[in-house]
Amino acid sequence: MRGQERDPQRSGPDIPNAELSRWLPQVLIDEPYRASGLRQTLKNMRGRLHEEDYFAARVMTEAVHWLEENGDAEKFFLTVESFDPHEPWFVPEHYRRLYDDSDGPERIQPPYGSIESWSPDDVRRSQAAYSGLITMCDRWFGRLHQSLKDMGLLDDTLLVVTADHGHSMGDEGYMGKRPYPADPAVFEVPLMLRRPEGVGETSDSIVQHTDVAATVLEYAGVESSQPMDGRSLLGERAGRDHATVAYGPGVVVVDSRWWLNAKVDGTEAFLYDLDSSDPRANNLADARPEVAARLFSLALADARGGFPEYLMGMANELADAPGSSKRMLRRA
Repeated sequence: MRGQERDPQRSGPDIPNAELSRWLPQVLIDEPYRASGLRQTLKNMRGRLHEEDYFAARVMTEAVHWLEENGDAEKFFLTVESFDPHEPWFVPEHYRRLYDDSDGPERIQPPYGSIESWSPDDVRRSQAAYSGLITMCDRWFGRLHQSLKDMGLLDDTLLVVTADHGHSMGDEGYMGKRPYPADPAVFEVPLMLRRPEGVGETSDSIVQHTDVAATVLEYAGVESSQPMDGRSLLGERAGRDHATVAYGPGVVVVDSRWWLNAKVDGTEAFLYDLDSSDPRANNLADARPEVAARLFSLALADARGGFPEYLMGMANELADAPGSSKRMLRRA
């Protein structure tokens, strides 16, 4: 669907600051990059009047159309990628009012930084817009799910729902997503699988996105022609002893007890004990250096022995986070 974010779908008169102020606090209007991006988005949105015109609705409706045209196939594989609920969090007002029924300007863009200078109203409105957009996405995914059921496909189809990342919505005074210091809200994402037989269960296994492809192939009875890092979630080998997540110059390693975040050059680590009542209350990287080093060695191994030089350079330029360990992590 054309028109999301900076997609130059439409031209036309520039959007004045007075209109931007309906959506952004002044501190973001003063940032040329943020303001120019929203100006393009607003141009692309001209003529959007009804809920059905929003991206989540259009994407899910198009997926239903595809099923109507291809649902009689003996086999099919459909990927539906909804950019929403990514920012900017444009959503019909009635969804935002589910979470904040006050009047005032909308707030649909995170600063990707501290919210110390933001008013409580701006923070609350941003959180309400995000929550409202998630709710609207849920509603329109519901249409896709119901269509699968009505077309007799739900009990003959493996359905997988996941997300690429989460979002910090004021956690620890930050709004956005960042690789370091990292927030579990960004890295711990939903993953739901509905098997054709309709069996459902929850699992505390450690899994990663690469496991989705391996699972789909096994369920479809297809052998990969190439080696895969993913592990099927259906067999006895389901689950991992750890997960490594790399994003920019930061890396996160999680096992059944520990959560490590550091720069990819092995500096400025945070180590949290997931068994404690408040894991993020204490950075244990200095107190348990052997654990931090072991986890970082797993990250190095998963990165085939090391991270790209351009990421190492980014890590060197990235400011240290308050409270991080000054101990260099090395292979265990």
